[in-house]
Amino acid sequence: MNKMKEKIKEVYSGLIEPAPKASSCCGSGSSASGNSCCGTSAGIAGFSEDYSGLPGYVPGADFGLGCGIPVAFAGIKEGDTVLDLGSGAGNDAFVARSLTGPKGKVIGIDMTPAMIGLANRNKEKAGFGNVEFILAD
Repeated sequence: MNKMKEKIKEVYSGLIEPAPKASSCCGSGSSASGNSCCGTSAGIAGFSEDYSGLPGYVPGADFGLGCGIPVAFAGIKEGDTVLDLGSGAGNDAFVARSLTGPKGKVIGIDMTPAMIGLANRNKEKAGFGNVEFILAD
């Protein structure tokens, strides 16, 4: 199991260091329903869902590596606390924080130091105070 975790960390770190590379968990391009799920997002192969029009969107956090737009289905309300597992560079966390408002909080957890570092840099640039990123698996 440790070898698998290390490989995952290596692959995800390699997507953002030294420069972003094309990749996604889309695999063959088919979703569970049999529909094509892959497209291009921010110049990187990924899911075709477009975050760019959503409140809280941070372009530097969007690598198209997620599995759809989970915040659209989460029923997040103002004042909620949201836990984002596998938060990567922070894309979903930043959109979620726009839904929780200033009274809410978003905690992103990722096992990849490079992703946590980028998420924190993105958070600082955007000035988001109610988002926290934690390195953990």
